Amino acid sequence: MRKNINSVKVFSPASVANVGPGFDILGFAINNIGDTITLTKRNDESYVMEAIGAELPLNPEQNVATVALKSFCMHVGHKGGFDIKIEKNFTPGSGLGSSASSAVGAVYAANELLESGFSREELITFALDGEALASGNRHGDNVVPCMLGGFVGVKNCDPYEGFQVSFPDDLNVLIVFPDVPIKTSEARAILPQTVTLKDGIKQAANMAGLIKGLMDGDYSLIKASLQDVFAQPHRKKMIPQYDRVEDIIMKNGAIGFNISGSGPAMFAFFNKNQGLTEVKRQIESVYNAEQIHVQFLESTINKNGVTVVQ
Repeated sequence: MRKNINSVKVFSPASVANVGPGFDILGFAINNIGDTITLTKRNDESYVMEAIGAELPLNPEQNVATVALKSFCMHVGHKGGFDIKIEKNFTPGSGLGSSASSAVGAVYAANELLESGFSREELITFALDGEALASGNRHGDNVVPCMLGGFVGVKNCDPYEGFQVSFPDDLNVLIVFPDVPIKTSEARAILPQTVTLKDGIKQAANMAGLIKGLMDGDYSLIKASLQDVFAQPHRKKMIPQYDRVEDIIMKNGAIGFNISGSGPAMFAFFNKNQGLTEVKRQIESVYNAEQIHVQFLESTINKNGVTVVQ
């Protein structure tokens, strides 16, 4: 057991939420992109923020990391302050769970630093306090996979109930994110508050098919099920050239395609042995014509979730 440690550094991965029909339910963590958070004890009760790589609120009452951190510390009775350094390598508003990465990283680091002994599942509720500040809702489909890793279905948030979903090892993800920030709160505001019985049945059937396809490694079933009739028809209008990108992706052998979170990031599943150079070239050409910068990330599924780093 570690004694008298004063600082902890963690890596908190980015994530894809609202996976196809899994609106507010299904998400997965990705590799190679996320937040690096260093939490250091102070001798006073202040929370002092430093942000690298993105402009973030430095007021502790307005930052998702410190809101989550304060919630955890209040619960465990810790009254000391912290220096909190957040190094981001992806942009808030990209649709890759930026707020969840910060909130999860902060509470996980605090649990390690204070040696509080909480399980990852027990930490979820505190991270959700931070996520709620950013989106206005306590939804866990970014927070939970960021915390636990892999694919996760969220059944309930308060208290957390969920389940991890197995998936094929050769599943590769291509993330496409045009430089068009979209706030989660705005993307939620455009959604209708009711759905038809027909659409509800279709969404439930797609969700069941997607989970079965992931568990069995059945790419045909994944492709047939990765359809969203709730959010995607409305949110795709906020993403420039969405339909053209989808057409390129699917014509180049994708297993499935949809919006990542609230957008503007989009994700596609491919077999990891498939080359994606031509796919990216075609998509880049589309956005160059619109004078929109676009970035790409190829990733496998992150199986570990948030971790301590040296």
